[in-house]
Order: sequence, then structure tokens, then C-alpha cells
Amino acid sequence: MPFTVSSAFNYFCKDVVDLPTDATEKARTSRDYLFQQINNLAKNSYDFPSLYSGIRSFMPFGSFARKTKIRPLDDIDILVLLNGFGVSEHQSASFSGSKIGLTDWSSPLSSFIDNTGYVNSTKILNKIKTNLFSVSNYRKAEVRKNMQVVSLDLISYDWSFDIVPAIPVNRSSSINYYLIPDGYGKWMKTDPRIDAQNITNTNLKHNGKFLGLMRLLKYWNSCCGLYYKPRLGSYYFETLVIKVFGNSYTDISHYPSAIIYFFEQCPYYLMSLCADPKRLGGNLDANVSIEEKIKLKNYMSSQLQVARQALDYEKYSRHKEAIILWQNIFGKNFPSYG
Repeated sequence: MPFTVSSAFNYFCKDVVDLPTDATEKARTSRDYLFQQINNLAKNSYDFPSLYSGIRSFMPFGSFARKTKIRPLDDIDILVLLNGFGVSEHQSASFSGSKIGLTDWSSPLSSFIDNTGYVNSTKILNKIKTNLFSVSNYRKAEVRKNMQVVSLDLISYDWSFDIVPAIPVNRSSSINYYLIPDGYGKWMKTDPRIDAQNITNTNLKHNGKFLGLMRLLKYWNSCCGLYYKPRLGSYYFETLVIKVFGNSYTDISHYPSAIIYFFEQCPYYLMSLCADPKRLGGNLDANVSIEEKIKLKNYMSSQLQVARQALDYEKYSRHKEAIILWQNIFGKNFPSYG
């Protein structure tokens, strides 16, 4: 067991927060196998949606792809890129969903037209689900209640794959963004490349130490103090952390100091409106009330005082007292002294 604050954080990250290395490797291998199976379905099944013919037909996205996933490994997100030949997007004035209409009846998506004359995302999800029943090594395929993904459960592992069909939207011979199901039969814009680049840029800014801190703070958001504070959505919380450390003037060199900095700076961003960093959707905090924000802000303020006291103890080599205070912040799974 640890005798210093540094070793306590190292143990905590390795054994409690971060995904085990072997699980990560197995998940990537399993994901690649799924890519092969979907490719085979697209080639051999007459009613499976035709795949995009560009450089790649699949795009890993979400926290597992960004390396910000914490334990347990419960789901892995995959975009399946579809052939968007012969269709055009009809954008709404708000973020209420885009429609996709045909410009050529030979389009591979013509078989998914509904009675309104537009390509229906729910019909595509259901067709993918039906075809996935024939794939070996998977226990169950179902369309999630939000009607945006096909969830594929595995026989051998605890995690599932969330499969999202996506239509690339091209402008000037390059992909500008992707259209994915909005849950109501229409489509919504996204671009995981922007999220990945934001994470990469912030990690480079902090010499490769940002990803570990992000996972540590996500654990705090998800698992700690839930009686006293709300738990923010994972993507919204990640965006707040990126705002804090993307705009910082000092590098991350020490977890305790970085956590203190987060508690100091995050309330400013928390109390402000949080626009979609991709500029493709509505505000990320649209469903978070001002009362919830104030409750979280006040909790951060109280945690800040505890963290500062822990840092003072550490400076004077009073590691036992410091570790007890970090347990107060991160809960019973944070290792004890000695």
C-alpha cells in the first residue's frame, strides 16, 4: 500500500480508474473483428445498407476511442459510414433534425424511404439490427430506447458495441460532417474528428499528462459525492475539463495541484452556457438546471478547501493526513496509507 500521495494516486489510477491494459487490447481486437463481420454483411446481404466507399467505412468514436473511458468498460461506440450517393440534406432552421431526400432513385438508401418521402434513420437501424442476428459471437442485438444506436451484446465479454449508422456529408470533395439518427426517424449532425482533435491538442499542451487527469476527474464526476452533487453527462463534463485545461497557462505536473486548479476554474465554465464544441448541435448544458449548477459549484468549493489542505500536508511530508483527505474527495476506493 502507498506511503506517499504520489504513489497513492498512481495506485488509484492503475487499479481503480483506468481500464486494464488486457481488457483494452481485447476490446480493440473484438472491435476489429466486428468491422470484418459488418463488411461481410454489406457484401453478402442484399438488404444491408451499402457502406461508404471512401478511405474507411468505420470510425471509432466516443470515450473509448478518445482514451478517456474509465472502468468499467461497458460500451464501445462505432460509426458505420453509409454510402450517401444520390441523397441530399434538408436542414431545419433549428436543431430539431435534418431530413434526407433522394436526388437519384438509384441511391443505395432508396429502400429506406418512409411515407413522407425521406430516408428514415429508424428503418436503417432496424435493418442493421436484423442482419446482426446472423453474426457469430454476439448474444443479442437491439435498437436502444433512444432510437439512435444498435446495441450489440457479446457472448464472451461484458462490454457491448453501440453501432451508429452515419452518412458523410461532402463539401468540396471532403467530408464536412456526418449525419446520424436523431431518435425520431430524422438525422442530426456530428463530427467525432473535432472531439478527438480537441483532446489530442490539450494532451499535447500538457506533455501527455492530460488524458490521465481527465479520467481521474471523470471518476470524481461519476462516482464521488453523488449524495451532495449532480452527476453531469460524460460528454458535457469532458468538455468542461477541456475548457479548463485548454485555457490554462501552466502544464499539468502533479495531480493534486491540477485537481485544485480544476476546482478553482471549473465553476466559471460551469455557470456559463456550454455550446457544442463541434458547432453542430445545441448547448450541452440544455438539460442541466441552474439549481443543479449551483449545487455542483458549491460542492466544488468545499472540495477545493479539502484539496488545498491535502496539498499543504503533502508539502510538509505529512502523507498520511494528506491521503486521508484525498479519500474524502475520491471515496473509499482511494487507497489508504501504509
